[in-house]
Amino acid sequence: MLNVRRPARGFTLIELMVSLVLALVVMAAVVTLVVAVIRSNRQTLQSTRLNQELRATLNLVANDLRRARSINDPLSAAVGPNPYANIQTPNGNTCAIYGYDGMHGARTWHVLRVDNNGRLGLRSISDATPPANCGDGTFAQLSSNQVDIRTITFQRVPANAPDDFVRQIDVTITGRLADTNPSAPPIERTMRQTVYVRSVGTGI
Repeated sequence: MLNVRRPARGFTLIELMVSLVLALVVMAAVVTLVVAVIRSNRQTLQSTRLNQELRATLNLVANDLRRARSINDPLSAAVGPNPYANIQTPNGNTCAIYGYDGMHGARTWHVLRVDNNGRLGLRSISDATPPANCGDGTFAQLSSNQVDIRTITFQRVPANAPDDFVRQIDVTITGRLADTNPSAPPIERTMRQTVYVRSVGTGI
């Protein structure tokens, strides 16, 4: 008796379609997982970078404010009142006007504020009296182009303290990364730091 070998049975069309659908479902799940991981990593990196940028900017502001009222020769405070005794925070506490760097001759005043482009700037003005407001002019940019500063406030403590008696300023800064991807959700952070201002001359 002859053994007749049957031809190998292949996959049917329905089996192939089911296999294809299952493969597509698995691939879609893998792609979704990969995209979620990439997005999460991107947000983590952006958040870390934003925190670093805001912290650096806030430290720069705090260090400069700590120099307010300082004079080249501390002994000259005994001769007369300190012309830099006042620290002003006009425009709803959104900017700061203060001075340091000398007791005699041309006086230099410093103005800190955020411009319309979201950049923190510092302006130095040589005048006998401090400017009445933050005003316009040429400001040296202090913050990075990668960060949009949304708001900055200089809250005096106590709030009703006179300009020559300000001892503490709570600086609050809010910003976000200048992301070029409009579809990405913006990451925004707010940081706060307390600055204790020295005082020489008037207001001790």
